[in-house]
Amino acid sequence: MVTMKSESPLKLPLAYQQILQGFCYHVLQDRAFAQFLHDLGYPVGKRNFKLFTFSRLTGQYRIDKKHKQIVFEDSFSWQISSIVPAFIQEFGRSLLTADSLHFHGQEVFVDEVRYEDIGESTSPARIRMISPVTVHSTFESASGKKTTQFYDPDDPAFSHLIHENLRKKYLAFYQREMEGDFGIESVNVHPRDKVVTRFKQFMITAWNGVYQLNGTPENIRFAQCVGIGSRNSQGFGMFETL
Repeated sequence: MVTMKSESPLKLPLAYQQILQGFCYHVLQDRAFAQFLHDLGYPVGKRNFKLFTFSRLTGQYRIDKKHKQIVFEDSFSWQISSIVPAFIQEFGRSLLTADSLHFHGQEVFVDEVRYEDIGESTSPARIRMISPVTVHSTFESASGKKTTQFYDPDDPAFSHLIHENLRKKYLAFYQREMEGDFGIESVNVHPRDKVVTRFKQFMITAWNGVYQLNGTPENIRFAQCVGIGSRNSQGFGMFETL
């Protein structure tokens, strides 16, 4: 958990995940590690996983509809999680020793950096998304045009694809297949939990809400470290246990 503040209200675009993602890479003082993580990550086949995720910002804020901004009036907090010890250590060290830090061209200051060990998970686990989860497939037509289909939590493909995605991330990190089951089911998810946001030039459909994870405690703990679903390093798929 990182708590930060700025001398004047912090103004960010409503879709600010790209800003937070860029900050995660740029703040790392070990530039070789930052480049490795950004350019390569942990590969499986044609996929490369960064194996970190982060939450939305929390704190007192207001929405400036005219300028399409979210404005944090005082301090704000966010959570960053990873299964990679080197990332957590370097990220925390860099935050505490940096000469200056900036969000969207505005200087921010660190109030507190607190490390929390996830510890042993229980199964099943009831969770709440603190950054929305997104699940999708990409299809290519005969003409070569690519189409992305996003899945709702009530679609059977939702749980299946989350399992497959986690299996690949597990393989990428541990270099062995994930053992035991892993699945997700909706507990308290409403139409208002649907989030449609932009990341760079892409429109992404994602979901907040409360879910239940079923599987081994090890697999659930791994999921909490790396996030569930796709685009974790873009600020999607982080959850807290209830």
